[in-house]
Amino acid sequence: MSTPAQHETPTVLQRMSDAINAHDVDAFVSCFTNDYQGEQPLHPESAFTGLAQVRENWTGLFAQLPDLRATLVASTIHDDLAWAQWHWQGTRTSGSALNMRGVVVAGLRNGIIAWARLYMEPVHDQSSTG
Repeated sequence: MSTPAQHETPTVLQRMSDAINAHDVDAFVSCFTNDYQGEQPLHPESAFTGLAQVRENWTGLFAQLPDLRATLVASTIHDDLAWAQWHWQGTRTSGSALNMRGVVVAGLRNGIIAWARLYMEPVHDQSSTG
């Protein structure tokens, strides 16, 4: 069954997902404003401002996680506010697994991300607990 959204221009969230899965840092960076403000409220020391830091962070992630995959589980955009539920998975070059899930709340300006609050946390492997 087709939904109207499938025939519209992809949202910034879908473009971001596509860029992550293609490991295309230029396409990823194009999803953000020059003065982007990033926050991780559970990790306040990780806050930063600016597109250069977005590029640096994700260039490093793509290098460290050559098979990084992002699943946009659910999302909605209303006016200038976007909510997205994500699942990120991959294997680090060290051999350890990355498995994170969470929500990103973002403010949009002209259809691209001006600020975001990431609530992404590692999934706890229940098979390793007693």
